[in-house]
Amino acid sequence: MKVYAIFLNKPNETCWETIQESWPENHFILTNNLAFIVANDNITTKQIADKVGISGSDKEMVGIVFEFGSYNGFNNGDLWEWLGKVKYDQ
Repeated sequence: MKVYAIFLNKPNETCWETIQESWPENHFILTNNLAFIVANDNITTKQIADKVGISGSDKEMVGIVFEFGSYNGFNNGDLWEWLGKVKYDQ
């Protein structure tokens, strides 16, 4: 499993609904522009972007998907708790 961050240029409720439906137990929505998911190793950032609607065909859905294996910083305690619980490759 890997952790992915989904950044949107502006909030989009449809994207967040898709995340909640597609990864019901493996998502964390931090802000209206930033969410995290944990997904299978065999999924690509492009596949995630396409699934949530960041595909280039809809100018209303502008954003980017990042895969990451390490993190550091200062943020919401709930985010640290969620990241501590997920199982992923580092």
